[in-house]
Amino acid sequence: MTMNIARLLNSFVHLKPQLLATARRRRADHSLAEDLLQDAWIKLQTAVPQQTIENLAGYIHRTVSNTTVDHLRGDKRRRDINAEVQGILRGEAEERSPERAVMARQTLAAVAATLDAMPERSRRIFLLSRLDGLTHKRIAEREGISEEAVYYHIRRVLENLAVLRGDIEA
Repeated sequence: MTMNIARLLNSFVHLKPQLLATARRRRADHSLAEDLLQDAWIKLQTAVPQQTIENLAGYIHRTVSNTTVDHLRGDKRRRDINAEVQGILRGEAEERSPERAVMARQTLAAVAATLDAMPERSRRIFLLSRLDGLTHKRIAEREGISEEAVYYHIRRVLENLAVLRGDIEA
C-alpha cells in the first residue's frame, strides 16, 4: 500500500492506546507519553515515505518507540551534563581546589562564549549532535540538509573549540 495521510491518521488514532503503552513502557510518564506521541505524529506526517509499507502498524509503533528512546537518551544526556556542570560550579571541595574551580568556571564561560559566537545553525546542529545525541542522518533530515553539510557544521564548531582549547592550555 502506498501511504497517505488519511490512512496514516486513521491507523495512528486506532493504535493510540497501544502507542501510549509503548511510550510508557520506556519509563515515560503519561503526559510525556502524550507529548512523545505528538512528536511521533509530526515525524510520521512530515516524513511520509514514497515506498510501500507492508506493516503500517509496525511502522507507527517503531516511530513512537524510536521517538521515545531518542527523547529519553537526550534527557539522560542533559541530566548528566547538568550534573557535571553543577559539580564544576560547586567546586566539589574534596576533588577541586578553589583555583581549579575558578579555572573550570572560566573554561565553561569560554566554551559558552565560543558557542554563542558561532552561527545559529552551526551551534544548533552541534548541540543536536553532542548534547541530544542525534545521528548526522537524523540531524540532516530534521534540518533539511545533507549529511555532509551536518558534518561541515559540526567540524566548524569543533575547530573553534580546538582553538579555544589551545588558548586555554597555553
